[in-house]
Order: sequence, then C-alpha cells, then structure tokens
Amino acid sequence: MENKRVLLFYCVESEDLARKVAAHSDHIQLQSINWRSFDDGFPNLFINNAQDIRGQHVAFLASFSSPAVIFEQLSVIFALPRLFVASFSLVLPFFPTGSFERMEEEGDVATAFTMARILSNIPISRGGPTSLVIYDIHALQERFYFGDHVLPLFETGIPLLKQRLNQLPDMDNVSLLAFNILFVSHTHMPIFFFQCVILIIKAQD
Repeated sequence: MENKRVLLFYCVESEDLARKVAAHSDHIQLQSINWRSFDDGFPNLFINNAQDIRGQHVAFLASFSSPAVIFEQLSVIFALPRLFVASFSLVLPFFPTGSFERMEEEGDVATAFTMARILSNIPISRGGPTSLVIYDIHALQERFYFGDHVLPLFETGIPLLKQRLNQLPDMDNVSLLAFNILFVSHTHMPIFFFQCVILIIKAQD
C-alpha cells in the first residue's frame, strides 16, 4: 500500500500514535469514529464519512490494552470491511493474550487461541482477507491459530528500540535482558509495545 492512499481509523488510546504515523506519509489520511456509550455502558459507535470510504484502502490502529476496550473496537473492526472497502488492514501493536498460547495442564484455557479465533472471523472485504499486522507476538507458532479470513503478518519493534538506545549518551551503561513484560517508551518516539525487553542500568562505580 506504499503508493496507495490509506484511510486510517484508530481507537481513542491510539490517537496520538495514529497522528504521528500520518505525519510521516502523505498517503495516510486520518479518519474518525464517534466513541460513545449508552447509559448502560455498552458502546454507541458511529463511523464518520462511511459513504466516502467505499472502494478505498482502509486500516484500523487498535489497542487491546484491557478487556474493557476490546469489545467496542471489535465492533468497529467487524463493521469496516462491510462498507465495501477495497481492502482492510488491522494493526495490533500488542497481542494481549499472546503469552498464554498453550496448556500446561488440563483445565488451562489458552486465551491466545480464543483471541485468534475471534479475529479470524473479521468479515472479508472486497479485496479479500484482512491483513492482520501484529507487533512482537509471543510465539511465532501462533500464526497457525488464525483462520483463512485473515492474513497474519508478524512484525517487531525491537529495531526501533535499538535505534533509540543507540542515541543515548550513556549507551555503554545499558544492558538488555529478556523477560515477558511490557516496555513502553515515554519519549517522543511513538509508543510501541515490546513483550520481552527490560532495561537494566548498570550501577556506576
């Protein structure tokens, strides 16, 4: 889609990141959604300019940061491909259930498989299956949890992290250890989620 115009929708939590992404390319045009709720707390959503996105390449920047926000985003994700768009891409910077991808003993629920099954039911757009871009998933074998309605593409933000670390004046005092945690950048760099990085600042002599 590098040379095609992409209409980028985003959730509330991803607005800042979406604006930074759009600022780096003239081919990305931000779109908006009214994220409202009824009195009972259930979503009351509206996709603005729905008529104008017909035949366009559409993407959605999601943030599954907590169970409370997943349902409203899924509602939009399932609606966008049905608006006769040319193609649909879902960008998921963090796959929240990725670390629970297998059973250790009878009775365990592999919620990564559950989430993959839900996302696999995203409707097919006019251009075919949804392109599902996931950053730093826990295990590559989770690719096979997804059905044929989506095309999973696994990317990593680690090179961006290394690039930022190399810019630190005291880079020699920084070590990297692998843990199953979240790393969130609080600098001017766009926020990315890294599932297995922790910074250890070596004690100065």
